[in-house]
Amino acid sequence: MSDTHSSPLSAYGDWLANAPRDWPDNALHIARRSVIDTIGCIMAGADDSAPAKLWPVVSSWGSGPCHAAMQSQTLPAPMAALFNGTAAHALDFDDNFDPAKAHASAVLVPALLAIGDAEDPTTDALLDGYITGLQIMGLVGQAVNPFHRSRGWHATGTLGAIGAAAGCARMLGLDGKQASHAISLSTSLAGGFMSQFGSDTKPLHAGLAAAGGVQAALFARAGITAGSHTLDGENGLRWLMVGRDVDQLAVEMEGKAEHGQTMRYGTTDVGSPLHIVEHGLKVKRFPNCGSLHRALDGLLSLMEQHDLAEPQIERVLVRAPAAHLRNLMHENPQTPAQAKFSLEYSLAAAMHDRAIGLLDYTEQAIHRPEVRALMPKITKEYVEQLESDFPTEVHLMLASGESVSTAIPMPVGSKAVPMSDAQIWAKLETCLDATHGAVQKDALMARLGELDAGQPVRHLTQAMQAA
Repeated sequence: MSDTHSSPLSAYGDWLANAPRDWPDNALHIARRSVIDTIGCIMAGADDSAPAKLWPVVSSWGSGPCHAAMQSQTLPAPMAALFNGTAAHALDFDDNFDPAKAHASAVLVPALLAIGDAEDPTTDALLDGYITGLQIMGLVGQAVNPFHRSRGWHATGTLGAIGAAAGCARMLGLDGKQASHAISLSTSLAGGFMSQFGSDTKPLHAGLAAAGGVQAALFARAGITAGSHTLDGENGLRWLMVGRDVDQLAVEMEGKAEHGQTMRYGTTDVGSPLHIVEHGLKVKRFPNCGSLHRALDGLLSLMEQHDLAEPQIERVLVRAPAAHLRNLMHENPQTPAQAKFSLEYSLAAAMHDRAIGLLDYTEQAIHRPEVRALMPKITKEYVEQLESDFPTEVHLMLASGESVSTAIPMPVGSKAVPMSDAQIWAKLETCLDATHGAVQKDALMARLGELDAGQPVRHLTQAMQAA
């Protein structure tokens, strides 16, 4: 793409309006996997704390053409996106996207499903909107990260809204100016602090971002205009959501940027490299904060490799990037939501059962005395290095006096250590089984198996309703 654009907004809007829909097979394959994985997370999470409390509120705000997971009442598009997005992120089982430091699919998929319900396109348009929305989310993420995230913004809520607006603009067929306005509008609907982690509001960030993306695209289609420098201006997102030292930080990142995070907006060759292929997504093996996953992978692999049971382990030391450990702020969790952000609880539960899954994050499970007794064995050391520069180290000190260790640079589910298609479908089945028969499992799985067939999006969302 030409570099003559006066702002990132015009470059991104132009690309959304004009990029050919001829994505490579591997991009479409990853997009299909992401939709399948996210819908599983939505279904399993729809009855969790935040969505269950949210439903009486959104259902009282009127009806519309869009389906909400595990419900029979239909909603207006923004409200369906709000509910389904909150459900997608409720269990913290949804994927991560490194350039944006965000839970991308939990925002993108619910937003695009809502537009699909309202406008009646096919699943081809859903996959196209996903790929393009992810691209713009990644480009904006690279211009503000890693400092946007490390300074306390929950990028799922901030950058998620921008990606959702871009994907919805694409799905609606907006022209370049309208698409630029949609992205600009979304910055006024973007927000979320990491201080909400461990509360019902954390998953609500994904729902609010999905709803914001839907609203921004629909506002832009209606002709509502927005500023042309809300990303890069003096009072734009980069300056306000990183800090006044943003340009100095960009200089410091030169030559050591991770995940393409140069702290500058890329406005040339907007679609290359294609982020869905270049960076991929981290599909979650465990239903908890992604900052736990390298440590859990290391602990479980050591226990399996050396045939260890919990009584043989005297102490566990985790040395990890400080940014990861700061996310795990709940050392003595009192709720399931807090337990998902607890290194101590999650490693103790994994050590006790040599596995960890959805059932470990119930109210009853997190207070098990036998697991609580193991939590003092878990110790940690903060390492002030980027995650790409320092792998998570797990050291086990054994009752025999010996010690064993491993270092995990990337978790299972990442591009470096991908989950197979069979594992994705197995995770989907686990999530659908968690609904205890409240959804027609076989019908939904059949619809998800037909994403290539260009079926109406409504066929898919109808199968997500309560049985």
